[in-house]
Order: sequence, then structure tokens, then C-alpha cells
Amino acid sequence: MYILYLLIGIACLYLGAESLVEGSSSIALSFGVRKMVVALTIVALGTSMPEFIVSFFGVIKGADSVSVGNIVGSNIANLLLVLGVSALFSPITIEKRTLKLDFPFLMMIIGSFIFFCYDGVLSRVDGVILFLLFSSYMIYLFLNKESLDTDEIEEQDKRDASLLKNIFLSIMGIGGLIAGGNFTVKGGVRLAQRLGISELTIGLSVVALGTSLPEVFTSVVASIKKEHSISIGNVIGSNLFNTAFVLGLIPIISSLSVETRVVNFNNWFMAGAHILLLIVILLRKKIGRVTGFVFLLLYAFFLINLKLYMI
Repeated sequence: MYILYLLIGIACLYLGAESLVEGSSSIALSFGVRKMVVALTIVALGTSMPEFIVSFFGVIKGADSVSVGNIVGSNIANLLLVLGVSALFSPITIEKRTLKLDFPFLMMIIGSFIFFCYDGVLSRVDGVILFLLFSSYMIYLFLNKESLDTDEIEEQDKRDASLLKNIFLSIMGIGGLIAGGNFTVKGGVRLAQRLGISELTIGLSVVALGTSLPEVFTSVVASIKKEHSISIGNVIGSNLFNTAFVLGLIPIISSLSVETRVVNFNNWFMAGAHILLLIVILLRKKIGRVTGFVFLLLYAFFLINLKLYMI
């Protein structure tokens, strides 16, 4: 039964990713909005829903560190696992606007979050600041729409113009990703328990990995379809949503206590992963297969060594 849950979850994730990529990119073209903007907003919001749900219920149950740790772990998985796997299928080209605007803003959000964690509490004031930063960025994206490039204009004429159909595809895609993530986490957790794996190990691996699966499938499918804007935009947007929206909104509802001895290693590893990606973008302007493989090795290193910092 647990294996069946896993298989159903993976199937839902794949089909959901297909629908979301197809529907959202078509909606972007039909409105003359660049795919990167849709990836940073609609697609990122959809793939970040599992993290929001897990973190929200973690707060309700009084497991504040789980809520914070889930977000940090998911951010690391998005950068190293999602981009690593995606790059193996097809090298990811980085747009100039990503380097000039989107990524620097993400780095500012990550830096602010790490600073706020140092006193051991994510207070309501911290949450308000993160949420306002996130809101200002979203407003900027929608008020400063860039015109489509030549390739997107040519593709605009070939896409299905049925707006309702594409909205339906996008909604079904988000639903499939959420359902797939739930099935996969449920099946994985139950199976791990039957195999005698500890709950701590399950939380650090299966649950954190499970909430990142929507990003994995969405970015991989986008990479295979050569939709590089959606692939990289989904990762940057998801990390923005995770850090500034989820960990901005939840502390406004209820302040979060942060177990610094557990979170500090994760935070600095997360910052290091972002800096590494920035260096790769500056030097090569793309994420190639070799870089993707290195990212996957670093993620494996993170999982293997994480236990040492939990003692």
C-alpha cells in the first residue's frame, strides 16, 4: 500500500508539472507577459504550497523548528537538487534580468532571514519586514512588465489561445502537484517507519524532500521542454515564496522560536549554495551538466553531514 502511495504520488507530480508548465506558459504568452514573470509568481506559488502547508501545521502543533527547518531545507533542495537534476536533462540558460534583478533580490531576502534568526526568534516585526519585501517585489514585477522577446512572439502565434483551457490546466497542475506531494510524503514516511528509520531522519529527508518534489518535477519538465525561464524562475520564485511569504506571513500570526544550534548550519549552507549559484551564473551564464552533477554531490554531502549538527 505504501509503495502504491509513492507510485500514485510520482504520477500526480509528473502530470501536474506537465499541466502547470503548459498552462502557465500559454497564459503568459496570451497576455503578452514574459514566461519568467509567470514562473516567479504563479508557478512558484503553486510549487511552494506544500512547504506552506507543512510549515503552517508545524506552528499549529508547536513544532516551530520543524516549520523553519522545512523552509531552509527546501530552499537548499531547490537550489542543489532541483537545478542539479534539471541541468542534467538540459543545460539551463540564465537571462540577464535574472542576474541583475531577481537573484540579487533573493540574496537580500536570504540575508535578512539569516540576520533575523540570530536572536533565536522570528518575531512579528521580522515577519512584517519579510512580507513587505516580498509584496514590494511582486508589485514591481506586475507594474514593470517587459515585452516578449523574438522567440516568445513567434511562439505566441502557435500556442492554443483558449484562456479558460490554459487556466484549467494550470489549476489542475497545481492540484496535481499538491496531491502528488502529499501522497509521496505519506507513502515515504509510512514505508520508512516500517523499515525502522527514525522520525528525525524521516523529517530531515523524506518530508523535506517530499515538499520539494513539485519544484523538482516542474523544473525538470520545463528543462526538457527547453523552457529555461520557467525552470530557473520556478526555483528563484519558490525560494522567495518560502522565505519571504511563508516565513513572513506565519510569524505575523504567531512568533516562531528558532533553535539556533540546529538552524545555523542549515542557514549558512543555504547562503553558501546561493553564493555558489551566483558565481556559476557570473562566470558561465548557464548551469551545465557538470555543474548540475556538482550541485547533486553537494546536496548528498548536506544530507549525509546534517546529522552531525543535530547533536
